Amino acid sequence: MSFFLLLGLFIGMSHAFEADHLAAIGTLATDGKATPKRLAFLGISWGMGHTTTLFIFSMVVIVFGAIISERIGASIEFFVGIMLVFLGISVFLKMRRKKIHFHLHQHDDGEKHFHAHSHLGAKTTHKKDKHEHKHASILSMRAYMVGLVHGMAGSASLVALTAVATKDVMSALFYILLFGIGSILGMAALTFAASWPLKRAEKSMLGLMRIIQSGVAMIAIFIGANVMLNSSQIIWGFG
Repeated sequence: MSFFLLLGLFIGMSHAFEADHLAAIGTLATDGKATPKRLAFLGISWGMGHTTTLFIFSMVVIVFGAIISERIGASIEFFVGIMLVFLGISVFLKMRRKKIHFHLHQHDDGEKHFHAHSHLGAKTTHKKDKHEHKHASILSMRAYMVGLVHGMAGSASLVALTAVATKDVMSALFYILLFGIGSILGMAALTFAASWPLKRAEKSMLGLMRIIQSGVAMIAIFIGANVMLNSSQIIWGFG
């Protein structure tokens, strides 16, 4: 049984690397705040949201015997597809509306990092603008909300797997909790690692980051549309 529970942790870590998860977190990371600490906590925020709904849905199913039908599961997946398309489009809209660009920024303590910002509404020219900005809180509520949606979508298959493997309620819930913790660690490690190649792009940051932003947005839209198409076959019987 201990091996089974430990397996849940490692499966959870690999679960974080699924295409729709990477596409969603990629769009959230395109705001230019590419410090290792910030991106790691972005992944943690997503993982916390993912684990929250995953555990709640699973507990309802395992403890109270509720049933998540194939059609309900597909409907949740369809909503995930809509969310991915929206996240991808929002990247393009944000770039266009705010004319976002990138600067190497240094704090008083000597720490350097790139940040994206807009001069929309500025009362002076770009060159004379002080380029001051405030840092968001270390945990991302937006990433947490995206994780909540992904957690709902992943609960059905996980509960089915757990139910087959064990008949014990506490062991099943503990497995799912470890699975969620694994997804937090996996996404945090991935986003932390992703910060380093972004930092190496300092000399060509403006052009390269625009390519990365556009690429991530298009991938998110493509994966979202594909998820919606596949889910629609189950929900409405066509596609």
